[in-house]
Amino acid sequence: MKKRTKILLILFIIALLLFLGMSFFIGTQVFKGSTQLVTCDETSKVKDSFWERYNMDYDVFCSTYSIEKIEITSTFDSHMIPADYIYAPGKEGSKDNPTVILVHGLGGNRYTNYPLAEMFLQKGYNVLTYDQRSSNENTAQYTTFGYWEKYDLIDYIDYVYRHAPKHVIGVWGTSFGGATAGLAMGNKDVENKVDFLILDCPVSDMKWMVEEEMRKMDIGLPISYMTFCGNVINKMKLGFCYEDANVCDAITDIQIPVLVINSEADTLTPQFMGQEIYDAIQKEEMKMIWTVPDSEHTEMWLDYNQAYRENVQKLLDNIEA
Repeated sequence: MKKRTKILLILFIIALLLFLGMSFFIGTQVFKGSTQLVTCDETSKVKDSFWERYNMDYDVFCSTYSIEKIEITSTFDSHMIPADYIYAPGKEGSKDNPTVILVHGLGGNRYTNYPLAEMFLQKGYNVLTYDQRSSNENTAQYTTFGYWEKYDLIDYIDYVYRHAPKHVIGVWGTSFGGATAGLAMGNKDVENKVDFLILDCPVSDMKWMVEEEMRKMDIGLPISYMTFCGNVINKMKLGFCYEDANVCDAITDIQIPVLVINSEADTLTPQFMGQEIYDAIQKEEMKMIWTVPDSEHTEMWLDYNQAYRENVQKLLDNIEA
């Protein structure tokens, strides 16, 4: 009887070790897949088809506006954060001016924000557009659905504020960049330096996005189990859980005007994401939402360009210059 009990105990320990080993392996794979979503090489160029689609001539844009390449060191983990500082007409060389910071989405870079930049430039705003982590010339290693990315944005908010402390500062973020922008506003000192926020098809929840990636893989294991394993490894390696990267929690007490833009047809960051961010904001008079019925992810600028401009202008009309 004792021998049988001993054998069962040994088998149990072996099974437990195998399960833990498998869980560690799965968690590591989920971690790798969710924290290296793009690379600098993959995002180093902008195809000609992009400029054609947005009806923009890159060379004409660069000759029309004064563009200064700047680079600051991250106060978070010391990597370099490259950016283009674009001066509004008549403001060449002067950073003491209303300014908008643009945060691109996953797979983009600072140049893919140029179409939106022109809208703000024509309104008299300077524009700062920078490369997010692991994008183009920003060589920071991990992508974290906005959680670590927010520190690069905070550094540039501080940079703009130092140069234009008495002027309006706005932040526009799209998709993955919307999560970056929303999470940065969870820092009250940062929010006090910003006057408005625009979130275009924003990611609201890292955990949901990771689970969605697991669903697409369809490897036969429970989604909750794989996500749990990935979450444990993420906490071990990076020091935070998926639940910490929830925009709704960060933005609930925001005191500045916010415009959320989304689409009912968006399958990448579904309409509920923008809606739950909007619903989470407690101050009713500080929030606006514009939802279209049929645009694909971040396509509202192309499909509803005039309405997009009008909704942005409504937000800006409520800002004291």
